[in-house]
Parts: sequence; C-alpha cells; structure tokens
Amino acid sequence: MNPLLSLVLLGSVVCALGCAPAPGATNLAQTGVASQVSNYPYSTRSGIAKNAIDGNKDTDFNSDSCTHTNLEKDPWWMLDLKQSYKISTIILTNRMDCCPERLMGAEIRIGNSPDNKNPVCGTVTSVTSATLTFCCNGMEGRYINVVIPGRSEYLSLCELEAYSDSVTNRIKNTVCW
Repeated sequence: MNPLLSLVLLGSVVCALGCAPAPGATNLAQTGVASQVSNYPYSTRSGIAKNAIDGNKDTDFNSDSCTHTNLEKDPWWMLDLKQSYKISTIILTNRMDCCPERLMGAEIRIGNSPDNKNPVCGTVTSVTSATLTFCCNGMEGRYINVVIPGRSEYLSLCELEAYSDSVTNRIKNTVCW
C-alpha cells in the first residue's frame, strides 16, 4: 500500500475512533434533572442522584459528590435532559475510594422513554480507571439511564457528563494528519 495512503487511512481511523468532546463543549448533564431507584439510607447528602451532575469529579463517596442506591435488583440512575439531543459522548466517573467493581456490567442507555429499555450506547467492561468514556455516535434521546441489569447491586456514580452530537458534526469535517 502507498505510504501516503496508509497515513491518510490511519489518520481517518484515529479521527473516527476518537470521541472526546471538543475543547469548550457544553456538558448537557448539568442542566438536566437526575433521579435514581433509591437513596442509600445511611447518608443524607452523600448518595443523592444529583451528585452525579454537580460538576465535581471527586471519586471519594465521603466528599458528597457521588450517588449511591440501596442494594437493588437491576439498580438504575436516570438523567432527564428536558429535551432530546443527539449524544456523541458520555463520560462516567466511577467511585474509587472503595468497590469500583460494582459498576462492572452497567449499561448506558439513551432514548426518549423514561424507563431502562432505551437503546444501549455502551457497557462498562473495565473499572481500572475512574474515568470511562463511551462513544454514542449521535444516539438521540431525552433520557440517559445507567442501569446494572441482571443482578442485585449498589449503584454509585461520581459524575456523568453528556455531550451533544454537534461536537461530532464539527469533528467529521476536520482533516486529521
């Protein structure tokens, strides 16, 4: 293969696979309303649903920046964006002071139904890093759900960021070298 063609193809693949929000992109999650299946009963401020959209990415539950449900079958957390958007990127910040493995297998769902049956953008397959990025490729929806299907678990998130597809549209027209 021609080396120049290889470079152009490789550059295109790198651009296509990247889904980080553009510098200055607006985090839509902070304007939404968060809810969850239950609130962990042993804390008043720590653990509430809105902690995952407060802009604080501290991964220590005791910093009052993370959510926490009771032990539930198929626990869920939901964000209502108040209108439908084309979502390009979701960034989750996991709890790391203890038990990051609880988030393993969690599904990120996006759609216009306020239940946990919207299409899946991605699934948590590794919890070795606090920051987990999911490329949603313009999935459209008003609701973003994080649900751990098929088991009883506590659900805890320290932050969820959501970025609109308008960022993706700008990237599609960019030549990468």
